[in-house]
Amino acid sequence: MDIDNLRLRFKTALLILPIFFIPIYLGGVYFKIALICVSTLFFYELITIINNAERKVATALYLCFLCLSLFILKIVPDVAFGICLAALVVGSISIKLVYRVNFWFQAIIGYSYLSFLVFYQIRLQGNPTDGLISIFLVILIAVISDSFGYFGGQLFGRKKIFPYISPNKTLEGTLFAFFTPAIFIFFLALIFEVDFNNSIIYIFISIMALGAILGDLIGSYFKRNFNVKNSSNLLPGHGGLLDRMDSIVGVGIFFIILDQITRNNSYENILYFWR
Repeated sequence: MDIDNLRLRFKTALLILPIFFIPIYLGGVYFKIALICVSTLFFYELITIINNAERKVATALYLCFLCLSLFILKIVPDVAFGICLAALVVGSISIKLVYRVNFWFQAIIGYSYLSFLVFYQIRLQGNPTDGLISIFLVILIAVISDSFGYFGGQLFGRKKIFPYISPNKTLEGTLFAFFTPAIFIFFLALIFEVDFNNSIIYIFISIMALGAILGDLIGSYFKRNFNVKNSSNLLPGHGGLLDRMDSIVGVGIFFIILDQITRNNSYENILYFWR
């Protein structure tokens, strides 16, 4: 285990956490500005990896599309999510037909924009308290899954599980990544005397942990296709935004899916257990 790298990761985390968490906590326009900035950097980082010659123009157009999306999300909030997804599909097909771009260019647009929509939907949903706690829960599950998956793999990892996608990923580390978020939150609930009166919440947490694992695998698959270890050097010790956000995006997508499945039925208050 590289102790020097762990120290560097810890120092970087201390510096960047306020930059990310302050706008999340404040919400509103502060979160929107931060979300646009992060999503644009995320897109530019990914498109740089595939070495697209028009990456600056593409990033500028992507930024304009994000601003237009915020306007749509503001004026017609009830149907805006569907409109934006439809615009993404139509736009991707149009770009493919007109400019003959490759699969990876389309995938980057879809992945970046879907991430933007997911985190907008989670944080800025109708109830501000639900939005704030939801996004912190998503980040917490991703961080626990990532961290314990890493340490579990380092300490106990023997059997390689996805050698062609992520050569360092082991079965033991993956099991740690899957089970520890539910266990960690169980003990956290005991410490803070939070009454989880339904064990299904732990199933939901484990499903979201699966999202973290799949998100990490997607990120690894993308980087391996282009022979890069880290998506960039933006965050010393951590790599780039993709290296830190792939699992968070995965958890966020699974949270939105669970939100849609449980909406207006008896399971909704289990997912939103703090109500």
